[in-house]
Amino acid sequence: MSQEYNLYARFINQNIISKNKRSQNNDPLSRFPLRACAYSNEVGSAISPINKTAGTLLWAPALLYLGADIYDKYKNEDTTFAPSAKRSVRQAIFQGFASVVMPTLAIKTGQKIGVKLAGSSDSLSTSDKKELVEFTMDFLEHSDYPKEDNTDFMEGLVNSFKQKAQENKKSIEKKNFLSKALAVFVEPKGPECTMERYLKDQSDENPVIKYLKQQANTSIAIMTDEKAIKSNKYKQYYIKSLVKYEDASLARKNTVLKLLKDKNIAKSVVATISGFAALFLLIKPIDFFVENILMEKIVNPIFDKIPSKNKH
Repeated sequence: MSQEYNLYARFINQNIISKNKRSQNNDPLSRFPLRACAYSNEVGSAISPINKTAGTLLWAPALLYLGADIYDKYKNEDTTFAPSAKRSVRQAIFQGFASVVMPTLAIKTGQKIGVKLAGSSDSLSTSDKKELVEFTMDFLEHSDYPKEDNTDFMEGLVNSFKQKAQENKKSIEKKNFLSKALAVFVEPKGPECTMERYLKDQSDENPVIKYLKQQANTSIAIMTDEKAIKSNKYKQYYIKSLVKYEDASLARKNTVLKLLKDKNIAKSVVATISGFAALFLLIKPIDFFVENILMEKIVNPIFDKIPSKNKH
């Protein structure tokens, strides 16, 4: 995680300096460390491919900070107590675009570009494969495999995916612009993207089905052949699981789940690094656009025409 951390540290330093240039008063919300809270949601968006729960929780400090900053700008004009709803709305628009919407879009765009560049000749992106590996893990975890005969594991896995795709067909077809825009900020539950790809071409030649079968073959090899597991890098993990469960079949199943989980971590790191890289490259242009174009050219002229109703 050192590469991601270095990118984040540079991003924080870069932005705290630029934000502080705008604030010449003694507003503690504009200075480190409180100002850094505004960027926790960006960190959350960047690390969500690795840990969705942590990614979601990291939105909390940012939302609390934004709420405090907007309320503070409502109450005070610099250091003077002068409540103004107009000023708070203006600040909400600024923070919404500068600290939430545009940085999150930058991260998601970077992640998509990164995982597509990391894709292979089978036309599946890293995120597609990540979804399919997760589906394989879930199927294996909630099944009675391994057992004496594992030959139907592949058929069960593929049929389960096809069935889920058909069950979700109506909701997938009903996706509109708003739901697709919301998906930028909310991680979809389940392999919705790969199901959508499968529904467009429901043949066994679909890359989605081929990749699922590949995961099944990997799993079956370890579940059925003790020699296979003892010859790969998960040998020590298998031995530890065997001691823990005192059951060879459960130990093999646990080892397959570990193998699949490690695959996903490797793919998730690509998305995380890509997200941080995009944010680092685009944060200055975003800051310039929001402050000098969106606010100065569009928002502020509109608000300047609205009479203030300050209470002194």
